[in-house]
Amino acid sequence: MSTHRIIDVKKQRNLTARETFHLCVKGIRHRMLRSALTLAVVILAVAFFMFLLSESMFHRATGRGVVGEVEELRLASQTMTRILVKPTQPVLVRRFSRYVRRQDETGLNEAAAVAGSEWSRERIDALARLADTEKLYVDFLAAIPVGKRLALIQKRAGREALEYIRANRETFRAEIAPMVDLRIPGNLEGLEAFLDGFPAYQQELDAFIAAWNGKVDQATALLARYMESDSRDEAGWLARAPLDQVENWRAETAALGFDLAPEKLAVMRQQLEQGLIRTDLLSRLNTVELRDRWTQTFRERRRSSSDDKLMRLDDSRATALFEGTYDAATLDNIASQARYERRLGTLERRLQLEEDDILSGGLNGRQIFLLCISFMVCMVGIANAMLMSITERFREIATMKCLGATDRYILMQFMMEAALQGVFGGLIGVVLGFLIAFLRNSISLGSHLFTYWPSLSLAACAFFSLVIGVLLAVMASIQPSWSASRMAPMEAMRIE
Repeated sequence: MSTHRIIDVKKQRNLTARETFHLCVKGIRHRMLRSALTLAVVILAVAFFMFLLSESMFHRATGRGVVGEVEELRLASQTMTRILVKPTQPVLVRRFSRYVRRQDETGLNEAAAVAGSEWSRERIDALARLADTEKLYVDFLAAIPVGKRLALIQKRAGREALEYIRANRETFRAEIAPMVDLRIPGNLEGLEAFLDGFPAYQQELDAFIAAWNGKVDQATALLARYMESDSRDEAGWLARAPLDQVENWRAETAALGFDLAPEKLAVMRQQLEQGLIRTDLLSRLNTVELRDRWTQTFRERRRSSSDDKLMRLDDSRATALFEGTYDAATLDNIASQARYERRLGTLERRLQLEEDDILSGGLNGRQIFLLCISFMVCMVGIANAMLMSITERFREIATMKCLGATDRYILMQFMMEAALQGVFGGLIGVVLGFLIAFLRNSISLGSHLFTYWPSLSLAACAFFSLVIGVLLAVMASIQPSWSASRMAPMEAMRIE
């Protein structure tokens, strides 16, 4: 009597995502040295990326704040210039370009109000955009290396260079064609289209200047009428004239369309008063008698500059030198203001950012190039580490396939391992890159870094850097994982 063995082949159970995750974690821990190599590559790439982004955000946030503080310091002089000085076309172009790039609605509204009813806001906006385009092309031409610039526009600069290109369009097109590294903003066709409308644009600028200058003449005559019995200059009158007279002047000047709110007038009077005091102090400090007394009092072997002396006026010894001309509180205020201006000037030089870069909020070309190189190196490093890791696991792959693992499952497992390493490495890289950027900029920017702390921008940078790290790890592991998943079990077994 023969017996039959019944073989019951049940349906194979697929591992769940949770079980696969735990399997991947165990695999990473088991191959700690190889995993550490992959993690190190991801950490370095993400840290470099986070460092560049964080430093860019720190510089731009602080730069915007410093630009705003500098403009606040110059409020009186800039306002007086707008009201009493007739602008030339280049000055007006820079002013309009600044309005456009900062999206300064107040400045554009003032331009429309001063120019009169014939100038609608839409007409002002169109003129301002053309002025910004002109400045964009002029800056582009000025930034071209000297040799190429000589070949393209010879020694011309500014508006003269644009006129030369307009008159020699074919020559310019032939010269710039082989210069593939020069990227004209808006391409060559955009430049030529702007130059086609250049004469009409200049006529529009002249028309606006005529309308603006008419109001400047009225404002000048108005101020002269208020000052006709006063021997002081404009700054002295605005700073020290009775408040009711100055307020009446402000109201009549604002009626002409100029942006001169009461709160601005208060700041202007304060700044002009400080300017008058500072001018008087500097004139006194530069006299022979007071200069010698200062040197003896502070026992200076080398005479300090006038600005350095202003910053030391809060010293009690300096107060005594003026023999009651100015009280201690006034001198303390002047000294604090001088130190504040010195600190802002130092920050402007240290940031080394053009105003356009500060307003753009993006990475410059050099930073983008470095990031691309770091990404390429990261992908090559991760791909190499993954390939070596998979090569060492051929027998494991064969065993898994003999147990019923599918190609898809093996591919998913290796991709999940790469993603986990990308997440862990990305988190460490984000923290490391941020700390390096923070320490470096806290030293160079000082308290201004915390005053203009870009919280939301940094959070976005951290998230973006982490996503980039995970994507790099996953993308670099695609080819090795695909090759491993397609191997036949016997072929994998034969490989030592």
